[in-house]
Amino acid sequence: MASILVKGCAGGLIMLLAASGAARASGFALRETGATGQGNAYAGATAAAEDITSMANNPAGLVRHAGEHFSFTETAIIAHGTFSKTSATMVGGGTISGSNGGGDIGPDSLAPAVYYSRQVAPDWFVGMSLTAPFGLVSKYDPTWVGRYHAIKSDIRTIDFNPVVAYRVSPDLSVGGGMRIAYTRGVLSNAVDFGTLDVTQFSSAYGGTPGANDGTATSEGDDIALGFNLGFLYQAMPATRVGMGYRSKLHTWLDGGADFNNGGSVGNSIASASGAFRRSGIKAEINLPETLSAGIHHDISPRLAVMAEVAWTAWSRLEELRIKFDNTSQSDTVIVSKWNNSMFYSVGATYKANERWTLRGGVAYDQTPVPDNTRTPRVPDEDRYWISFGARYQISGNSFFDFGYTRLFFKEATLSLSTSTDTNNQLRGNLRGHYDLSADVVAVQYRMSF
Repeated sequence: MASILVKGCAGGLIMLLAASGAARASGFALRETGATGQGNAYAGATAAAEDITSMANNPAGLVRHAGEHFSFTETAIIAHGTFSKTSATMVGGGTISGSNGGGDIGPDSLAPAVYYSRQVAPDWFVGMSLTAPFGLVSKYDPTWVGRYHAIKSDIRTIDFNPVVAYRVSPDLSVGGGMRIAYTRGVLSNAVDFGTLDVTQFSSAYGGTPGANDGTATSEGDDIALGFNLGFLYQAMPATRVGMGYRSKLHTWLDGGADFNNGGSVGNSIASASGAFRRSGIKAEINLPETLSAGIHHDISPRLAVMAEVAWTAWSRLEELRIKFDNTSQSDTVIVSKWNNSMFYSVGATYKANERWTLRGGVAYDQTPVPDNTRTPRVPDEDRYWISFGARYQISGNSFFDFGYTRLFFKEATLSLSTSTDTNNQLRGNLRGHYDLSADVVAVQYRMSF
């Protein structure tokens, strides 16, 4: 039930706000920052610094790009997700009727990003980026069997990140910046007023479990501040290593909740209880910090190999608790108890000729979601990446990049029970599994001045 949403130019900002987010890194993080990185499965993202899109992972990499640069990326995330039911029952034991979710639950989405950098002194560089580091959209048929758990989940974050980089020595550079992140979201689900009538009002209003549904929709937004840091070190003439850190974002989402009580049963319960009426809401969410490290090695002037490892502190997300200004409305609680997660990738880049550069990579992305708290809102599982990409030099100062990734997910099981989580008393028991996959296509244009 409740809330959360999330360009260098006014028109670009509108594009970011209008674009749909989709969870493609673990949890509902988005790793899609540029076509260059996409082609290598983000192997060496903190060490390669092939272009200015690397500032999203390590701002120290800007020292490798003298002069002035601009880059724009558009990433299309084509998600595939279907649910197959094993069982769906109410707290009293009756079967919950409905579809398996209405087909593909993961709408296709776009994740644009824009970057700018400039060298302001021999050893000083400044830059800025607008990216979407977190995003999630899932949508089910309003009458599906899991409607009391979720119908729509829409979470988006836009991150404005001005940075500064300094060349300490010919081999070492450092960088850092401020993160100004706007997060907004919408969560909705059905309300089983029939079961509520039977269990709490002794059938006083003639309710029938599963037959007197209403809906609840909550939404809110907030601006949070954070920072990022990084260093880049040329360990040997052909080898450099890098590390990047992005801080957590502590958000307090302010907004409101609306209820459609569905008919006389719901209206009667709302009148008697004082609940299920429009109310202000507030929800605390800690978006996690990430620590990444990478290595880039030139085997020859044409061939390079790279690797990356990243840790994300998803354990900060123990629950989502929506607090209502209406004191008659009890908190809405979605238990998460997520784990910290790891990402590993390796890749290679080959310069075929003066105009064409080819890339490839593979990755393993660990989910933070435990089997026993997986919900229809984030039916996440471990996934494997296979990526490839290419760069074409249009002219001496302009480049076009392309990146593609196929994501293969493990089967995601769902097992939600009223006996193990009292917050599910009105949501019911739901068991089944998800078949998930995704295709990610990124295109990027970069020019220097």
